[in-house]
Amino acid sequence: PRLVAAGQLANGRIEVDSADLSGAAGRLGARGLIGLDGGLRLALNWTAEGPFAVGPMEIEGAASGEGALTGSLNRPRADLTARFAQIAAGPLTLTESRVILSFRRGADASDGHVTVTGASNYGPARAASAFLIQPDGVALRNLDVDAGGLTASGQLALRHGAPSSADLTFQARPGAFLASGTAQGAIRLVEGAGQEAAVLDVTGRNVRFAGSGYVIRTLALNGRGRLEHLPFSLAADVGGSIPVQFDGTGVYARTNGAQTVSLQGSGEVRDVAFTTRAPAIIALAGDGRVVRVDLGLGGREGSGGLTGELRQDAGGASIIANLTRVNLAAINPNLRGQVSGSVNLRGAGDALDGAADLTLSGAGSRDAPRDIAIDGRVQARLLNDVLQLNASVTDEGGVNSTANLRLPVEASSAPLRLAVARNRPMSGDVVLAGEIRPIWDLVLGGERSLSGQVSGRAAISGSINEPVLDGRVDLRNGAFTDSFTGARLANLTFGATFDGGGAHVERFSATDGGEGTVSGSGDLNLRQGGESNFTLTLQRFLVVDNDTATAHASGSVVASRAVDGAILLSGDLDVDDARVAADPPTPSGVVSMEVVEVNRPGGDPEPREASERPSSISLDVRMRANDGAVRVVGRGLDVRMNLNARIRGTLNRPVLTGTARVARGDYEFGGKRFVFDQSGSVTLSTRADRIRLNLRAVREDPALTAEIRVTGTAAQPVIALTSTPVLPQDEILSQVLFGRSASQLSAIE
Repeated sequence: PRLVAAGQLANGRIEVDSADLSGAAGRLGARGLIGLDGGLRLALNWTAEGPFAVGPMEIEGAASGEGALTGSLNRPRADLTARFAQIAAGPLTLTESRVILSFRRGADASDGHVTVTGASNYGPARAASAFLIQPDGVALRNLDVDAGGLTASGQLALRHGAPSSADLTFQARPGAFLASGTAQGAIRLVEGAGQEAAVLDVTGRNVRFAGSGYVIRTLALNGRGRLEHLPFSLAADVGGSIPVQFDGTGVYARTNGAQTVSLQGSGEVRDVAFTTRAPAIIALAGDGRVVRVDLGLGGREGSGGLTGELRQDAGGASIIANLTRVNLAAINPNLRGQVSGSVNLRGAGDALDGAADLTLSGAGSRDAPRDIAIDGRVQARLLNDVLQLNASVTDEGGVNSTANLRLPVEASSAPLRLAVARNRPMSGDVVLAGEIRPIWDLVLGGERSLSGQVSGRAAISGSINEPVLDGRVDLRNGAFTDSFTGARLANLTFGATFDGGGAHVERFSATDGGEGTVSGSGDLNLRQGGESNFTLTLQRFLVVDNDTATAHASGSVVASRAVDGAILLSGDLDVDDARVAADPPTPSGVVSMEVVEVNRPGGDPEPREASERPSSISLDVRMRANDGAVRVVGRGLDVRMNLNARIRGTLNRPVLTGTARVARGDYEFGGKRFVFDQSGSVTLSTRADRIRLNLRAVREDPALTAEIRVTGTAAQPVIALTSTPVLPQDEILSQVLFGRSASQLSAIE
């Protein structure tokens, strides 16, 4: 910093005309009087440019303020006010912020008082506290916070910007910190020899932290003791991608900077029960950490055990794990079976070596029949950045497959890392024989399923990004389903040869489970940047099958892969027949209402768009239907339409455009038949608010010609009833329904 000051000594005091202390990111100015007796009367102003940190807060943008320095040199007092463009405190961001900061020695030995106010997306925010400046941090006393759904009061000490001790009561509701649920409690963690220097009393229900996919359905944490030895009880039920339940006790200990947590109890991971045979240990000291577990595992398929230890510091790491009949459902909820064996990794610095030897028993999909399961063994050896894998699987139905691979890896123990090097050479061979489903479920699984008798052999070289395969694979009596897209193939037959960089598909044929067929052939380039072309020919194949519609189509579709890896499905299909149900998901007369759910357990669900799996498969398919091949029925409708449409977008998010025109049909209204005009049309879209309707149905009676016209969109249709000659609406209805004037109707009519 640089100080420039100007003033004069006069009348027994120092008159400061100007003083300016400036640095790289800030400036402090002052003017006023300094008495020879030490009295201070200075006006202050300052500016600063963020970002800069103050404890757990980060201040961004420009800041400015003013204030006064009064009191005496022996007991000075500074009162400052500041305005900040933005203050970030974790997930809470304050705008239009104002800070009032007073430096003065208080009766409670504090060094001053601070108040922060501002606006946020969660309403006004406020925090106030007395503070005591310490060599490595600051202590906050009489803390009072109400911001972002969190209220807290008590004492808090910050060391190096992080909490070191606390004596707080709090309540949390949905806001900046919680996406859903509530939590409340008291936390007291202070240094001292008292019997209750540490107190934990925290409960929560349906708690989901902002940005997290896990929901703490219930939480109860209670403990009383000293920081040197704090016994506690913990009961938690956590939902998410890996749901966990735990009910048990533990001990927290802190001595000379080292921290240890021990846990013992029982619970479930997914649907697999576990219990601690010995206390689980988590120990932290400096840059080192140790985690040790000894669990008994049970479930529907018997009992097993898991013992393991992780040791890690700045110099290296070691991992030892032993598994005995561990239920595969604990690893993947879609699998059943057991795994036993050992894993051993250790190293220092950039070196990481180790081995694994695992045995599978009865492994397969939980949805598959019990007789479709495999036994196998996987052996792995990691040495000098090369991972040697040897795997073999068998079953009683004739499965006998092996894989031997040498994969290049990038491995280090500090930091702990193990990843396949996708651009370095690999080698190996694979032999497949027997039913493919249990192998597919175990290795790939997920939303897709493949079954059938497979016979294949291939030598593997190249790299992960540019694999080179030489060999052949054949599949017969196969079936394939994709639950995400609804695709289904039956009686699947496939044969292909691999000749280095690609595969030549000699035959591919399947049915839709009925009379529809699909067949194809072509070349598939497996190398990154390689081009592929594969042609499929459909004959009355079931392309749509859901609660709303069914459709059979014929034609050709080409699957091509560009040099950038993108896959395009393009072609022309003729709709042989289609049936669309006009019944809406809710009955007519039911009014739709916008509903806002308050305190929904687990919070609002993630938007569907955010959770959908992205697709690299693009679409450009034209569909045509002639001779009224598309039939729409239900709600009085029985109409056949011709179609000229185009489907683009991606496999997950198709975009439909085109037109459907009326070929023939009628509409029954009040037991009377209206005939559709062939000039009617519907402009198609994947969005209901963009489907444009232009339909006209006519009924010829001796007394009049009645016409129903439907316009607008599928989301908001507009229905108009007219007649020739022109009559009022009630008169038209009377003539159509009863064949006479409204004035002639009975009371019941």
